[in-house]
Amino acid sequence: MKKLFVWFVGIVVAVAILGIALIGPIDNTPLTEKQFYSTTLHRLDTFHAQIHPAKGPLRAAWATLNITPRSAMPMAGYAPRYQFESVHDSLFIRILAIDNGGITCFIISADLLIFPPLLKEKLTAHSSANRFLYFTASHAHSSLGGWDNSTLGNVILGSYQEEWLDSLAHRVTASMDSLTNHLQAATLNYFEADAGEWVENRLDPEHGQTDGIIRGLQIHLADGSRGLFATYSAHPTNISHLSRALSGDYPGALIRSAELHDYRFAMFAGGMMGSHRVKGIPDTQFAMCDSLGARLYQKIRLAPANPVKDSTIATGVLPIDFGPSQLHVLQEYKVRDWVFRGLFRKLKGDIRYMKIGNLIFIGAPCDFSGEIFVRDHLGALAEKSGNKLVITSFNGDYVGYITYDDHFGHSEQEEIMAMNWVGPHYGNYFSTIVQKIIEKERH
Repeated sequence: MKKLFVWFVGIVVAVAILGIALIGPIDNTPLTEKQFYSTTLHRLDTFHAQIHPAKGPLRAAWATLNITPRSAMPMAGYAPRYQFESVHDSLFIRILAIDNGGITCFIISADLLIFPPLLKEKLTAHSSANRFLYFTASHAHSSLGGWDNSTLGNVILGSYQEEWLDSLAHRVTASMDSLTNHLQAATLNYFEADAGEWVENRLDPEHGQTDGIIRGLQIHLADGSRGLFATYSAHPTNISHLSRALSGDYPGALIRSAELHDYRFAMFAGGMMGSHRVKGIPDTQFAMCDSLGARLYQKIRLAPANPVKDSTIATGVLPIDFGPSQLHVLQEYKVRDWVFRGLFRKLKGDIRYMKIGNLIFIGAPCDFSGEIFVRDHLGALAEKSGNKLVITSFNGDYVGYITYDDHFGHSEQEEIMAMNWVGPHYGNYFSTIVQKIIEKERH
């Protein structure tokens, strides 16, 4: 009996030690008291975008690369699905080049869950000083996996496909090289369309605020062809997690509608999707995607458009510092950072800044929430200096969901409990960064 008791105590102690090693309390210390916060804000104080005065008229070109594989590959977006079985609609990487004679900007959007960090690294490694790369993704949840080589990535997203990723990097790089030889004189028009009736706040459907605006560019080339860039903030999660069919969800349907009717080329950027989902569409599955895509396109067709004011382009990359990860286990507890880093990687990311005329584009390394945009009046702040603000998510790094801070510590939703990897106060952190970048435009 005594030996049994000793064994029992030993097991309890071992479990307790293991628990303490793996799990710790959530750190609620205000970020203003953290060194990494001060470091980033100091870096922001000295951040100045590089101005590229126009040396000629705006020019543009575009390309579409079909990335649908011919052989079996894993899927990403829900629980592990290690092989797709059919293709409902093809997947693409789309590239829009905009040039003013001083700099060529490439907006690169992938029909993937996020823009793969390793693909970003491969592309930036082979870029040059006279090019600026702006990354984003459609955030389709029935797309391809296999693009993350971490332990967790191999489990959730399927086994890492390095050869496939190298092939994508080569094709995108070659396409960018080709586009620089096919630039045409172009005019850009900015538009906004209110599609708020089809998006809701999934953290607080009754009271939570949403951003329901479609924002975008119409590109008119000298040969008469037209291109479209559009962003919207509803999650592309309209196809069952049980489906084994590849699809671009409603962003793909929106692009097909645009290219069927008025545009030679169209591309979609995942907007401020961090707490937003689709609502109000009676159809389901692929029919729902087609319906929403068509409805959004009709909104775009009716939207008034305004010419971009001038051809000056400004670009910059602002690295962001992060504290230890804080992936929830329970409401007040987290997985310790060394465990998170072992399974995934250390949190890292940057803000990619691109200004074309009076349009400010900010690419965030996360699912950025439109609720922050609305509550903190970020769009209105940009308009005070005569600018329009477009925030897109999935810029080639990924640190999870950045949502409005009031939800942290209160919500049991997946967005907070499973997908917020950074901890409390980061909504204000990111909002402050955006505000300070915008305010620099007023001086």
